[in-house]
Amino acid sequence: MLDKIFFIIACIIIPVLWGVIVNWIFNQWQDRSNDNSDDDYIFPDYQI
Repeated sequence: MLDKIFFIIACIIIPVLWGVIVNWIFNQWQDRSNDNSDDDYIFPDYQI
């Protein structure tokens, strides 16, 4: 029974941690690319 509880907890925690790590890495990458793109052309946001 304890193995099933640990499995359920792992199935919840591992994807959450993965999402947090990937989000943090993407934010770091995005901040670094924003520092270098001050002179780049900004595309307008077209909405339908």
